[in-house]
Amino acid sequence: EVLSLFKETDRYIQETGRQMQETDRQMRETDRRIRELERLTREQSKQISGIGNKFGYFTEGLALPSMERILTEQFGMTTIMPRARTR
Repeated sequence: EVLSLFKETDRYIQETGRQMQETDRQMRETDRRIRELERLTREQSKQISGIGNKFGYFTEGLALPSMERILTEQFGMTTIMPRARTR
């Protein structure tokens, strides 16, 4: 009877060891996937930012001819610098 209990305990220990190894493998895989998702998120964030910048330049380009005409004709401006910046 005691020998049978020892064998059963040993079997449970071995099964627990296998389950722990599988859990460890799954955790490593989950970590890898999280890192990949973080990388993709950073990449997509850069792409979205780039699209926003391009859209801004596009709309500026649409408005610039009208703005130049209004500034020249109505306000008498002789110099127009749409990209001028001060710091």
